Amino acid sequence: MVLGRFLSKSDGIILLEMIDEGLKCSNETDYKTLISRLSHLIPYEYALSALAQMNFDNSVRSYDIININYPTEWLALYFKKDFYKIDPIVIENFDSFRLQYWADTYRTRAKPKEFVSIAEDFGLNGGYTLGAANPGKKRGSLFSISGRSIEKDTRAEVILQHLVPHFHQALCRVLTKKKSQQTISITLREKEILCWLTKGKSSWDISHILGISERTVNFHIYNIMQKLDAVNRLQAVATAVQLGFVDIG
Repeated sequence: MVLGRFLSKSDGIILLEMIDEGLKCSNETDYKTLISRLSHLIPYEYALSALAQMNFDNSVRSYDIININYPTEWLALYFKKDFYKIDPIVIENFDSFRLQYWADTYRTRAKPKEFVSIAEDFGLNGGYTLGAANPGKKRGSLFSISGRSIEKDTRAEVILQHLVPHFHQALCRVLTKKKSQQTISITLREKEILCWLTKGKSSWDISHILGISERTVNFHIYNIMQKLDAVNRLQAVATAVQLGFVDIG
């Protein structure tokens, strides 16, 4: 879906600036500022991010949370009562990592009455949630915006789908020890492939240039994405350029 159908020129500039800021984000303060800017594109009252360590069966082993401005009393109660075990939004997120409008999920999954009632008491009447996962689903993220009256809106959905992969990468960077060139081992073959990716070449193109199979190229790209905590090829290239593994030129 073309973003230009939904964004003004000034909104488009904000979105591009946020993508750029996401690539540079390296600490929690920067990250909170980044997510807070989303309110210039999508009106909301509350926002929260979480990064989960995943088991092989896609169950969640542990959470790290960066709370932008969710009510702290709600979060304390949420974990005291183990609401994360019955929260249909959280369960759906780590099952599918798909975009959710809360009211839609509540219609398709069991809606725990006490949980929903207490959430609404804190002003969390509705919202959107979307997540992303690293290759192999070893880590998965959750991004939620909420408020008393968030309407279902195609424009908001398109914006979230474009931004959340960048939020995910920034969150991974902030919540783990920042990696450097000295701690990331990129092979010569992987650097070759990264160089061709920066030139916009497809796996098929690279396989013919390097004289290897397309399957082998994809295997190397998968390994590169894992090493750089990237969700997709574009982010892998951006991170590799930022760390100095390849040049754009």
